[in-house]
Amino acid sequence: MLDANHAPCYTLPVTMNAHRYITRYNGQKGSRNAFCGWRVCITRQKETFVRYFTDREWGSREKALEAALEMRDAMLDAMSRGCDFVALSNEYKKRKSRGEFA
Repeated sequence: MLDANHAPCYTLPVTMNAHRYITRYNGQKGSRNAFCGWRVCITRQKETFVRYFTDREWGSREKALEAALEMRDAMLDAMSRGCDFVALSNEYKKRKSRGEFA
C-alpha cells in the first residue's frame, strides 16, 4: 500500500515485503549490454534514491541481492533515526561521484 510519502516502485512478489523497494532485472539473452541485477529505488520528498547492483559486479545473483538488501536496510534505518532523506540521497551521490562505492 502506498501513502503520500511513497512513490510506486514495483517489487518482486516475494514473502511479505522482504524485498520491498528492490526490483530484479534480467537483460535479454545475447545482448552485449544486458543488465542483470537488482535495483534499489526509494522515493521520499520528491527525491528518488536509485542504486543498481549487477550480478557481474558482485559475482553472483545472490551476492548482488545481499548488497542491495544491505543498502536498502541502511537507508531505511537512517531514515527511521530521523535523518533527512534528501540529505542522505545527496551524500550518497557525492560519495559515488568520488568513487567511494564499489
